[in-house]
Amino acid sequence: MAKEAYLLPFDYTVSAKRPLPSQRHPFRATNIGIVFICSIFAVATFLFFRDASNVPSQHMQSSSANRCRFPLPNLLASSPPHASDEEIVQASNALYDSLSKQTSQEDIDSLSIAVVTPTGSVFEYGFGVLRANETDVGKQGKIDKDSIYRIASISKMFTVLETLILRERGILSWDDPIQKFIPELSYPSYGWSEYLSGNISINTRKAPRITVRQLASHMSGIGRDYPPVNFKTWPNISPWETEIPPRSYKKLLSSIAKYPLVNFPYQFPVYSNAGFDLLGLTNVAANKIAEDSADGPDTHKDLLKRDIFDPMGLNGSFYRIPSDPTLRGHIAVPSKDPEWADFLFDDSDDPAGGQYSSLSDLSIVMRTILSPTAEGGVVSEHVIREWLHPLYDWSGGIEQVGAPWEIKKLNNQIPLYTKGGNLPGYHTQFALNPQFGYGVISLATGTYSNSAAFVADAFSHFQPAFEGILEKRVRDAYVGKWVNDGNTGIVSIIDGGLFVEKLVIRGVDILAYVQDTGIGLVKKSSPVALMGTREGEFRLAFGRADINDTPEAGCIVYWATFDPFNGRDAPIDLIYWEGDELVYPSGGVRLRRV
Repeated sequence: MAKEAYLLPFDYTVSAKRPLPSQRHPFRATNIGIVFICSIFAVATFLFFRDASNVPSQHMQSSSANRCRFPLPNLLASSPPHASDEEIVQASNALYDSLSKQTSQEDIDSLSIAVVTPTGSVFEYGFGVLRANETDVGKQGKIDKDSIYRIASISKMFTVLETLILRERGILSWDDPIQKFIPELSYPSYGWSEYLSGNISINTRKAPRITVRQLASHMSGIGRDYPPVNFKTWPNISPWETEIPPRSYKKLLSSIAKYPLVNFPYQFPVYSNAGFDLLGLTNVAANKIAEDSADGPDTHKDLLKRDIFDPMGLNGSFYRIPSDPTLRGHIAVPSKDPEWADFLFDDSDDPAGGQYSSLSDLSIVMRTILSPTAEGGVVSEHVIREWLHPLYDWSGGIEQVGAPWEIKKLNNQIPLYTKGGNLPGYHTQFALNPQFGYGVISLATGTYSNSAAFVADAFSHFQPAFEGILEKRVRDAYVGKWVNDGNTGIVSIIDGGLFVEKLVIRGVDILAYVQDTGIGLVKKSSPVALMGTREGEFRLAFGRADINDTPEAGCIVYWATFDPFNGRDAPIDLIYWEGDELVYPSGGVRLRRV
């Protein structure tokens, strides 16, 4: 395809032999609070680390040995890179070349993809043809940012967003039981052995409670699809048995009432389209109850149009193909299974996967999530911070589950909040990288179903670019030697993290002073990581120098020891930048870079 497509340019254990403060240093003599720091640190961590503190550490806290890593502060969310930045241009060209090769394969009909920041796309391309089912080349059309795809399970993201909107209006609560809004809902407490043997009457267990939060995170235990496809002669499948059973509100509820839960709620996630359909129906019912009016939206599609599509200006997002010929003309159709382009979902089946949308519309949504203070968002900043939070961690920490996020680790470190979707002929991905302030959207038609591969390709090219730009921004803002009237601070980037290497205030080496355990394990200070708390504001992550680098300590040794006591009414571990000055408020000093 020609390249003119479309491109936009992070206990103190007190020794009995420890000298009194007055015997050690004049500064310590004037800070009686050092006794208090020992007490606070001991209370916060001694019991938890009692066993670990008996194991001598052979390493001081260092960038290479530190077992809890703090990322660089995200300066890109408030000031994103531009498409014209050298690093972005190089990444764009490399990704274009890679995708050009991939989309030339016969199993890919089209691809609409963007790399999005809070201020817009820095890479945006369309590959392939719009209507791949057309044999006449002149009628196939081109892919652009307004091409409309079935987004499949990305629909679930919008369903949860609607739930959050209603919650913020006081219409429902995250932990409300579903029967509060759908009283006719029932589900069994018996298991599959009891069900299949016909002994369901012997079960006297009380059915567990299923809540809004559980539905939104696949944690309710409800099975995947209801009513299920049922092959009565399995494993000998007859062709006439492959039809998907019709679905409706009544059939959904009757199936949930009939079939056992896969597992108990909150045990572990079980992917459930049925659960998300139930969540959408719960939203509609809760809204109707709150409005106490026959005029409120009767369906999920109407509720989302009122609360999301119209307020955000999502003109290419809907659940039923509109009569508008312009919109109809933008719908992408796969060469195989083209009937899925206008397959009609039931109103009760829409919340799990019935939505259409475009790259343009999804980019708007992504921008409001990446920068929740931007205009056009439908929920507040604190809701977005809560939303981008895992609710379940699979063993090994490789993957987590949110509402409805599938959270994976980029380079085994950086959390990506993703939602993927698949229907016959349609394969989609919506992936957020909040730590670096950007995301990737991929919409494809064809038989090639690994849509995550396009997103992974985009991240492999753009992540190094964003990391390089972020490091430059952090160096410009924070790194260097800071001095004033004999006071000195040295801030450096070490192994990808921001560290204070030296902090001497009023003649006292603060890092050595706080890290000195008094029991001979720490002979001198080592760099201390800065953990960002707000933009321009940090905590010195002192932890406990004697056990910081032991496997047992983990990260709790740092966050359990924040703000041990104050000096001059400010925490002793607080550092922030104000204008062009580094401020250490507990020491009463402001430093300038030299």
